[in-house]
Amino acid sequence: MTHLGTIGRTVITLWLAAALTSPAWAMEVRRLRVTRVTWVDSAENTGTWLFQGTVDAAGALDGRVYPGDGSELIATGAVADGGYVSGSLSTAEEDLIGTFTAELNTEEELVGDLVIDGDVAAVWDAPAEDLPAN
Repeated sequence: MTHLGTIGRTVITLWLAAALTSPAWAMEVRRLRVTRVTWVDSAENTGTWLFQGTVDAAGALDGRVYPGDGSELIATGAVADGGYVSGSLSTAEEDLIGTFTAELNTEEELVGDLVIDGDVAAVWDAPAEDLPAN
């Protein structure tokens, strides 16, 4: 498994959770989301990152992830009905780091994977209160 650096692990988690926290997100043109994402990588390292971004009425996700080391990552993707999230994580220079997916668990939390070079580099979770219903 790929060992994920601080930047790659937390970024994905943060922006995905943030994008899905409002019951009225689909009725608004763009809805601002801010949330914390926690992660565990393949070496059992853990961390928390901050996500800030928007989701538009069509479900397009656009955000920034802040790992806490002064860097900024770009998260883009889509939020589908039922809370399924997928997208990509890139550096501020738009170099691809990896892809991410997430879905709701029974506790109404987003839980997902960050994939780098074809390997799951980290698993992550984030709160997802008030997601739109199917």
